[in-house]
Amino acid sequence: MQGTWTIKVKAKNASFPQRFIISGATTGNGIYVATTALPAVTVKGRQWTIAIQNNPGPGFQLSDTRIKYPTKVGGNYQFDIQSNDAGADIDFDDLVLTCTTPATINDFIIYGNTTLYKGRCLFNPCRQNIFVIETWASLLAALKNDTIRKIIEKLYPERIPPIIVDPNPPDPAPYFKPIVIDLENNLVIPQLSMVFNKLETAPAAGAKKKGEEVTPLAMSNFAAPRTITAGNASAANPNLVTFDKISLVSQLDKLRLICTTTPASFVTLSFEEYDRTAAEKAGGTYTGDGNRQLLGDTITDMNGNYIFRFTFSAIDMLVDQIVDRAAGEDAAVVKMPDVIVKVKESQSPYNVLYESAPHYNIANLTRINLCLPASRVPLTSQCFNGNLIGGLGNVLIGGAQNTVPTTGAALERNSYGNHLHTDGRITVGGATAGFGIACASWSSVIDMKGCMYNAKRKAGDPIISYYTIRIRRSTTADWTFVNQAYTHPIFSKRFIPGYTGDLVGPFTHNVTIDGSTVSAPTYKNIQKEIFVDGIDWEYTDLDRYMQLNTNLYDRENGEPNPGTFYVRVDAYDSAYNHIPGATDMIALYIDNKPLNFGLKNVGFTSTIEYVACGLYRLAPAELNTPIALKFRASDSEGFVHSYDLAMSKCPSALAVTLSQPASMSGMIISNGVLKHGDASSNVDATCGGYTGTLHDFGTTDFVTMQMTPNGGWLQGTEQYATFYFSLTAYKRTTNGYNTGLEGPYYNAASFAVERKP
Repeated sequence: MQGTWTIKVKAKNASFPQRFIISGATTGNGIYVATTALPAVTVKGRQWTIAIQNNPGPGFQLSDTRIKYPTKVGGNYQFDIQSNDAGADIDFDDLVLTCTTPATINDFIIYGNTTLYKGRCLFNPCRQNIFVIETWASLLAALKNDTIRKIIEKLYPERIPPIIVDPNPPDPAPYFKPIVIDLENNLVIPQLSMVFNKLETAPAAGAKKKGEEVTPLAMSNFAAPRTITAGNASAANPNLVTFDKISLVSQLDKLRLICTTTPASFVTLSFEEYDRTAAEKAGGTYTGDGNRQLLGDTITDMNGNYIFRFTFSAIDMLVDQIVDRAAGEDAAVVKMPDVIVKVKESQSPYNVLYESAPHYNIANLTRINLCLPASRVPLTSQCFNGNLIGGLGNVLIGGAQNTVPTTGAALERNSYGNHLHTDGRITVGGATAGFGIACASWSSVIDMKGCMYNAKRKAGDPIISYYTIRIRRSTTADWTFVNQAYTHPIFSKRFIPGYTGDLVGPFTHNVTIDGSTVSAPTYKNIQKEIFVDGIDWEYTDLDRYMQLNTNLYDRENGEPNPGTFYVRVDAYDSAYNHIPGATDMIALYIDNKPLNFGLKNVGFTSTIEYVACGLYRLAPAELNTPIALKFRASDSEGFVHSYDLAMSKCPSALAVTLSQPASMSGMIISNGVLKHGDASSNVDATCGGYTGTLHDFGTTDFVTMQMTPNGGWLQGTEQYATFYFSLTAYKRTTNGYNTGLEGPYYNAASFAVERKP
């Protein structure tokens, strides 16, 4: 919630006790026992939260809630928050709160439904009249369509990427700004303002009306506004004139039909006001380079509905110097703002995951239904009887919780399409992960996710207040407590300058483990604190309780030493006593060691005249001089996914005959790929692995390859040629989010030859 609202209990139809909690406000914070006799509560603050709870017997817990869309009733905006408690009925009338605030001409309320789209979506399927490319992957896919590529080349020539070697290239930094293709009206929408004419009967400032203060900016003081253009309307973009609009729109509309949408539940949305650049106002394409002002944040409900309110100051609001008013007109002029919606990473709110194109000319009460790309927006779900270790990044880890815990078969987790082997290798096939890989290692920083609070708990279920995490190598008996600082943001603190989160842990306490009391680094269970205590922790990533930095645990003598590690989570009550059965343990094969990789010593086996800058000069008798090079792409742990050693020649193709290595002697290579290796035989059933050039040539050292050209390095009448050699490789490893591949590892070398005069 934003600004000042009055909260009133509208209805209570439940036998369970009901209450609501206000947090993060300037005034009005507290716990309120909800009855229809409760006096209205006025809450003030820039950013605050409200939570509804019910007590079915074992204690208060969060109710399911949904918001109704706001309406203007008299001189106020108002909306209802409906809730459903732990009772058997699902009617969302157990406790209903009505939220009311005076309507003023400088207050803006945006509301609507939010969904996530996925599928073969090149464009946002919900934007009307414009086609918006919102992700790097969508841009790369759109550029494969010749018709669309021509449009982008003309409108956004600077956004065309260079030739990309990596089949899964990362997004360009710092984040992707949308590409907007406007083909239907060929106009940048002109900036609009609203003119509010003051009523002669308007009460004076500070006067009372129905028990409320009426400010000079209250809408009740003004007639319905008229809309005017602020400045000159933009001209058509000349780059669009040459296109066949009808056929293009028809083709682009078809591309919307291959997308599916689902509700975007409990997603934090950030709003910014956007000031268009001079070029955009003149009819240029949208760039995203205009000035911005942070307006605030809100969270969608269980159905993806949201309400967001922001207020302009008098300085922001009055723009009469750029508009025309009638002579003698007593009016206030309010610019209709353009608004951008963002989704940010909860752990680092400066890291933008998604940014929309502007929504133009927002009125005081405006409905905007939002579509967000599912590939960029993480969802947090409430857990229902899940495991303590239920996911690693986007990889769900099902199976039975290892509560004893033991090694061996108890470590096997094979469900949801994903298979975590007893030695910690992971095969990913589940749709939620967004990628697939067989028998990969784990590396980098891993988000540990799990169920620390069951949202549908039974009356005797214990409540987890704290937890510890331990890790050990499978070949040792000594556990190491995870002692990493882990933070998570509290929603109402988002506007504190430089704020990134509150400390979840570690805090040193005595805990009971295996019958003994030890001093250990512990962490607070923020899932419990939000559902039971009403603390307004950021809902995004609430199911994450640690970002495990694997680089801290696989080191020996300062270097990575891959292997199987056991990771154990134990949970405790409010007195730091271990809760029976509240233990889980899995195996992770951690490997942060890079591939043994390289390409070197590309050159002739005999002395050839060298000119400069990689240019050699060959006499006729030297045109068949062999070339040698050294290469390797190996991993003794068996996580090489593939490698390719390739050669190309310009201006014509060339075949070569290999004399080394011995296993390839006599082979004639004419397709440019000198050697290919892959882990195609590495399957989930056996996870035998693939060591790359170690497997193919029996050495961890560099492999020497020697070749002779068929017909000479220069053929026919060629006077000059260039030669290019490249080595590319990928390693099978994941942190639960990537494609399952690390890479590309890439080396290249080149040289040129010319005939001696």
